[in-house]
Amino acid sequence: MADQRMSHIQTHRSNNIRIGPISVITLITIICMAVMAVLAASTSHATSVISERQATASQQMYLNECAGQEFIAGVDDALADVRASGGSTASASRAVDNRLDAICEDARAAADGQVTCTANVDGTTITAQFVCGQARLLNVAVTILDDATYRVDRWKMSSVQQEAPSSGTLWLGT
Repeated sequence: MADQRMSHIQTHRSNNIRIGPISVITLITIICMAVMAVLAASTSHATSVISERQATASQQMYLNECAGQEFIAGVDDALADVRASGGSTASASRAVDNRLDAICEDARAAADGQVTCTANVDGTTITAQFVCGQARLLNVAVTILDDATYRVDRWKMSSVQQEAPSSGTLWLGT
């Protein structure tokens, strides 16, 4: 009879599932690690998107700068001919105006054709606007001086505000 009690007690104990404190701590740890993994993946994707946008913006800024500098070099070349011949301010303005399309084309070519250039001459003031990718804008204003030299009055880079793309996806699973 004692054998029956012992076997009954041992069987009874082995059928119970007991969750101790170590099991609860392990379960909580696994849940926390899963949440952290999802947050890390989401943060990694967001950081990648922001880095790509920053790289594109920097590239567009440098393209605009390159086109603007090429534009100024073209204006200087046009004015050099006038300085060499001893021309007046009016002849300097005409010389730049006559070569303005070629100067803009050279500026576009310097930026690998990725920048649009619009420019005009109004008296002794030359204004130009360079746009790259519909996001970065460079405004340049140059004044032709009496001795057929020039002064850069404005060199302003700005960004064109665009609506952010809507993204309803929290995690892409990549």
